Amino acid sequence: MTNIELYRLLQPAVMAASGVPVIIPAGDNKPSPKGSYASIHIRTDIRERGMAFKDRRLLPDNETFEHTVRSQQEVTCTVEFYRDGAKEYAANMLQMDKRDDIVWALYKAGLNIMRTGPVLDLTALQSNQYEERARVDIYLRMQVARKYQINRIMEVTGVAQNEGGTDIQTVTVKVN
Repeated sequence: MTNIELYRLLQPAVMAASGVPVIIPAGDNKPSPKGSYASIHIRTDIRERGMAFKDRRLLPDNETFEHTVRSQQEVTCTVEFYRDGAKEYAANMLQMDKRDDIVWALYKAGLNIMRTGPVLDLTALQSNQYEERARVDIYLRMQVARKYQINRIMEVTGVAQNEGGTDIQTVTVKVN
C-alpha cells in the first residue's frame, strides 16, 4: 500500500472521528486552508511485529520461483490540527478504533487501528498571536507483501578428487 493509498483511507476516517472541516496531506507545500484544518503525515514511524511469513510458488515457466515475504508492520500516522478547536478535534480522535463506521472500512483494506493518542498541545505564537494546535498519533497494524524471483537450479555438477587434487570422478545431475 502506497502512502497516497493510505492517506486516502485515513482521510475520511479522521474527518468522521474528529469533525474537522478540512484535511490535507502533511508537507504538501501548498498554502494552508482558511479556518480550522488538519494535516495527516503518513508513516512517521514503522516497526516490524514478529516474524514475516514467506511463501513460494513455481511460475508457469517451470524454472522460476516467486517468493513472497509478508511482513507484519506497526505504522504510526500523525494528525496535526490547526487553529480554533484544534485540541477538541484531536481529543475526538481518541478511541476512534471503537467506531464501526471507521473500523470496518479500514479492515477491508487490510488495516487495523491498534490505538490512538496521546493528544499533545502544540499551541504556538504565530504573527504576534497564539494559534491553537494539537497533535495525535494513530497506531496501525498492517501486512506488507514484497515479491522477488529466483531461478531454479536445473543442473548440478559434482567432482570427486583424491588428496593430490586429481579428478577421480565427475557426476552431473540434471532436472528432467
